Amino acid sequence: MKPISGNADQATGTQDLPERESLGYWALVWRRLRRNAYGMVGMIICAFVVLLAVFAGFIAPYSPENSDPDAIYTPPQVIRVLDENGSLTAPHVLPFTEEFDKQTYELIFAPDRSRPLKIRFFVEGDPWTLAGLTFDTHLIGTESGEHVHFLGTDSLGRDVLSRLIHGTRTTLMMGVLVMLASCVIGTSIGIASGYFGGMFDLVVQRLVEFVKSFPDLPLYLALVAVMPRRAEPIAVFLMFAVILVLLRWADLSREIRGKVISIRATEYVDAAIAVGAGDRRIIFRHILPNTSSHVIVWATYQLPEVILLESFLSFLGLGVQAPMVSWGTMLNQVRDFQSLNAAPWMLAPVAMIILSVLAFNAFGDGLRDAMDPYSND
Repeated sequence: MKPISGNADQATGTQDLPERESLGYWALVWRRLRRNAYGMVGMIICAFVVLLAVFAGFIAPYSPENSDPDAIYTPPQVIRVLDENGSLTAPHVLPFTEEFDKQTYELIFAPDRSRPLKIRFFVEGDPWTLAGLTFDTHLIGTESGEHVHFLGTDSLGRDVLSRLIHGTRTTLMMGVLVMLASCVIGTSIGIASGYFGGMFDLVVQRLVEFVKSFPDLPLYLALVAVMPRRAEPIAVFLMFAVILVLLRWADLSREIRGKVISIRATEYVDAAIAVGAGDRRIIFRHILPNTSSHVIVWATYQLPEVILLESFLSFLGLGVQAPMVSWGTMLNQVRDFQSLNAAPWMLAPVAMIILSVLAFNAFGDGLRDAMDPYSND
């Protein structure tokens, strides 16, 4: 009888299986997130909004206070690539001429086709700063240096697109500042309350309940209303952020406390205590890493909420103050029907608010699913 050929695995009826790549926790989270189309689209839009805020001075055609007195309530100018004969030509816009309608007694803006303004990239304009450095190059402008208004102008002749882009920086800065401060305070107090327990936990939870007992909106209005209006705009901005932080950390603190209480009862924490690990090591090596995913997901949901709140209060004139520009302060200019009828394009910040809120919520949903330990790889 001939011996059976083949290796031992074949003789025993087993087959060679491909080795699976061993991935860490965050690598698994990233792989799950990439498979979530909804979350990835949200992440891409969020990245676009962040880049818009960081490089606002470069992307915006003008500074937010640059005024064109000859173009008040000017409609948006459309980029054209066809001339009067329908032939393909260089990108350009048409300036407007003001005409008075004798029948309706209205001012009409008619495009002046006799002098098209050619569009150019990387043009010189108003100076802007980034990281302490001053630049004067802008992404887009006209060849002749004349003003171009892709989203029209407001009642003072200021470019709406430029103010919208610069407003992105202020609104996002408010959201990020409040979110980060709330995360640090809420996480620190929640971990300490859940880990140490006892009288400290009792006092902290009564404080949390006291903060949560106030109705949010009336309290926001009351606190913002008592802020000094003669203070510097940056001081008002910081005080407004402090007020939002003081009233938003409590939710995260209570959620983190509950997670810490459950983590504290696990076997690996008991083992760390048994081998003599101190409180500091247990908190920073075991408890904090196991609550980080919850904090990150909470932050992605908190940011759009702060954006909405800041826009709403600034729209009412109670939030960010001029000359600082945000999406809310821009909407404050169209509170009456007359202004809205004269310049409906000034509602452009509404589109940015909706886009940003939907994007951050989509990214938060995708991140929550990716961090779920029970989801499929």
